[in-house]
Amino acid sequence: MKRLTTIGVVCATTASLLAAAPAFAAADDTVAAGDDWTVNAIAGGYEIVKTLDEPLEITASAPTVWVDGVEIGIATESEDGLEVSVTTTDPAVATAETVEQGWAGQGDPSAEESVADDAAALRSLTAPLAAAAPVLDADPSEYGAYTVGRYDYDLGDEVQVIPDFGLKGEMRAAVFLPEEAKGERPVVILLHGRHASCGGTRPAGAPAWPCSPGQTEIPSYLGYNDAAEILASQGYAVVSISANAINALDGSRADDTGAKARGQLVIDHLSLLRAADAGKFVSPEGSPVPVSAALKGRLDLDNVGLMGHSRGGEGIMRAAVLNAEQDKPFGINGVLPIAPTSYSRISVPGIPTATLLPYCDGDVEDQMGQKFINDSRHAYGDDVLRSSVLIMGTNHNFFNTIWTPGMFAFGTADDWRGFGQLDPVCGADAPTTTRLTAPEQYAVGNAYIAGFFRLTLGGEDQFLPMFDGSDAKPATVDFADIRVSATQPASTRLDLNNFDVPGSVLTVRGAGSYETCEGIASTPVPGILPYCIETLGFAQAPDWGNAGSVTSTTSNPKAPAVPSTTALHFTYTAPTGSETAGELRVPVPGGSVDATGYESLSFRVSPDEYVTTGTELTVTLLDGAGAAISVTASAYGDALTVLPGSANPLRKVLLQQLSIPLSDFAGVDLTDVREVRLAAPAEAGGVLLSDLTLLEAPTVGTPEVSTRPVASVPDVKVEEGAGPGTIRVPVVLSRPAEETATMYFSALGFASSKISPVMQKLVFAPGEQCKAVSVPFQGDANPGSAASATYAANVTNTQGGATIGDSFGRVVIREDDGLTQGTPIPPVGVPGDPCAEALAESGTLTVKSSSAKPGDSITVTGSGFRVGESVTLQLSSTAAVLATAVSTDGTVTFTTTVPADAAIGADALVATGYGSGAVSTGELKVKKNTGNGAANGR
Repeated sequence: MKRLTTIGVVCATTASLLAAAPAFAAADDTVAAGDDWTVNAIAGGYEIVKTLDEPLEITASAPTVWVDGVEIGIATESEDGLEVSVTTTDPAVATAETVEQGWAGQGDPSAEESVADDAAALRSLTAPLAAAAPVLDADPSEYGAYTVGRYDYDLGDEVQVIPDFGLKGEMRAAVFLPEEAKGERPVVILLHGRHASCGGTRPAGAPAWPCSPGQTEIPSYLGYNDAAEILASQGYAVVSISANAINALDGSRADDTGAKARGQLVIDHLSLLRAADAGKFVSPEGSPVPVSAALKGRLDLDNVGLMGHSRGGEGIMRAAVLNAEQDKPFGINGVLPIAPTSYSRISVPGIPTATLLPYCDGDVEDQMGQKFINDSRHAYGDDVLRSSVLIMGTNHNFFNTIWTPGMFAFGTADDWRGFGQLDPVCGADAPTTTRLTAPEQYAVGNAYIAGFFRLTLGGEDQFLPMFDGSDAKPATVDFADIRVSATQPASTRLDLNNFDVPGSVLTVRGAGSYETCEGIASTPVPGILPYCIETLGFAQAPDWGNAGSVTSTTSNPKAPAVPSTTALHFTYTAPTGSETAGELRVPVPGGSVDATGYESLSFRVSPDEYVTTGTELTVTLLDGAGAAISVTASAYGDALTVLPGSANPLRKVLLQQLSIPLSDFAGVDLTDVREVRLAAPAEAGGVLLSDLTLLEAPTVGTPEVSTRPVASVPDVKVEEGAGPGTIRVPVVLSRPAEETATMYFSALGFASSKISPVMQKLVFAPGEQCKAVSVPFQGDANPGSAASATYAANVTNTQGGATIGDSFGRVVIREDDGLTQGTPIPPVGVPGDPCAEALAESGTLTVKSSSAKPGDSITVTGSGFRVGESVTLQLSSTAAVLATAVSTDGTVTFTTTVPADAAIGADALVATGYGSGAVSTGELKVKKNTGNGAANGR
């Protein structure tokens, strides 16, 4: 087999992000081909197109293209699901022999399944475990006293505009109400994830949505009915919403894998429910199932919880930040993402959060949802509980019955199958498997869905130990191995050292050393700090693996170089001679702390990637008089035991919480705590450390609705030019920052694409509203086959004084040397100051005659545009462009005719700059025609 070196890839998960590659290359551009694939020469590189025998499976994962056994990159899906394509600058693909479609993180699709060594894979399962987790007296999944009534609604398949898709989707939901309960009830919204929308064969040429005649719509929104009925029987209103249109279309139309569309869908349903609760919602004529009048007065929309599964998990987190932008926000008091994606790296302020992470997830195999906890836990200084719930032996799909084999006729699967059903840890067919059965996994899901919302919306604190790091479980799911790490509300903890700032006052004695680290090796933009993970694949390091790894660069194409989870890497060797074992000494803030008001000492820890079975730490607390009491860390949990598995994506390095009761340090003066020491064993090893904290009694905390400004990235258009240049991309807050805000900007280029990959941390000081980032790009003097090349830019992981808004923008580079085929896009002109353009207010057009009749000639002038850009003039009441002109000096003059179909009365003229996006408006009063001469303008 030939060796193929991936020099550079220009790829995206949506067609809209890569306009450089034509949808279908001309036949004489084909340089290599097989029975179901072609490699086509295009401007600056090659487009690889793979034709599939049947529509691409719709999952949370991203499709990839492999050439001769080498992964090229994330693929763009055609809307009918029968083609995937990717563009690269690597000349080796011109002599390709094989092209295969794969999935991100799952390796070579042509490779045969291998079986990991059982002993190595199960090593951590045979290690001594800490004491069994406590069992709760209460069962959150027990049915309550209320009868459950159904009040479903279905307004049709194409009734609600999907943001940025240019199409409409369904408004459909299953509604569960407690019949005898009086008054408004807390509302729980359930949102399913990305899955096939239609079962059966779609006719050739038929649209992806809605389902075609002869197909069966797959009702993913009905896959959580048991959890919905449990909660409704306990007094909650539960609304499970359908997102099939988004699922069918986001592969070809979403910049952000559909997060914004799903988030807006949640807000749209909440808005519908608010109107229905007020008795003011009127279902559109012809609705298959109108909204029931029985919802009037039954919904407490100031006490709302959101559950989202898979990409639905990212959708509810997007909804949580979108909610803060509403004129009248809803009271969202809990968010529960289950096996979620986190492509957009959304940090969410002020809402209690628990993310469920299935260890045997074969779809989101890198447990992306861990980033929701890591990114948000210290971002805002807010006062809410955040929990990471690791559930061993569970896969991605079996939380939803509709996705489970044997439970529905279409689209079911065990998602782990791509990694091999003989894997000794997660393979369903392995004799040593740790997998739960589908009914067991569903029971776990029901218990944790019900428990979370009964806690956060209902105030039933008996379920707090399921989420506060105590690892307590209901008796009905005591069979499951569930491990919880929690960040308590800010008011109930004292952070001694989060190990996230290089240069902290730490010392090491004996055979040990430390360094502050973050992220994973092989990022497209090199990190500043050492990497926490150097040899593992991205899926093996959920805290750090967003940026790709030495084995794959496709784990998160939306934030590939954004730093993840700063931590302390404490390494140690076997002492020699008179040397003592390594010991890390951590002084407390201010030199002394009164710990009498706290219950426990907590930290997050994991063996590093080089530890094979497990390691140990001795934890010592010291007071001002020199008294010191030590305990063994492993007595308080399994965090120092290597997680099971040996083959990617298993053997994960994941920070887990250990909490030690302060009562176990009896003999230390808790009024004068001076230092915490972590001593290594007398052997080689290493641990990753985070969040050394004193904790009071746990609470859920106090939710808030964020009032912070939101950060957005406007689209930017530039001419290509003939050589190297710089594009200045603005990042804009919706209003000036009131407190320091930080975030990370990414330009999603590649080393050999027209733009270079850029990742930059941005810090907005109070009063600042816009910052511009320089993105290098390379032009040329050659005609091209595509009118432009388009790349994504975004902001992620906001902290402090801002959250994300319209966080994805597009960088468009116009081909200005002529085209070998197709039609050029209009001139974009010479860019001005990027922040001035982004913050510009609308200008005013001057209309020579303020009133005119259809057919009359009018002259319109305006200013404030780029030099050299094309400017269009439109009349609001018509869709047609009245005139187009290229500005030579920033001003523009149009002479045009009032269209015959113009609405009579006051109308708005709108001039828009194609490159700058600058808008100027003016008023035209359209009068009625009278007499025969009207058509001639007399």
